[in-house]
Amino acid sequence: MNPQLMTGKIDWNPILCQLNTGSQLPTYPGDLKMDLLRHAGLVDQPQGEAAYQLAVEISRLTTCCDPEIIYWFSRLVDLIEP
Repeated sequence: MNPQLMTGKIDWNPILCQLNTGSQLPTYPGDLKMDLLRHAGLVDQPQGEAAYQLAVEISRLTTCCDPEIIYWFSRLVDLIEP
């Protein structure tokens, strides 16, 4: 995955920089869902919840790791009307 991730107006690097890389697959140390929703400004938006769930479902097709969830969430958020 590209370590520099910016989609639309959102820079996802602050989230990506928090990944722990000491294990086989990188993991996020906190509440990934809440932090992604907060970072995208979608905490109280049903579309944010749906985008997160879809990102998790898509990532289950391959590694289902936190960086992949972040990647797919960032792509899906671009499709949500502001």
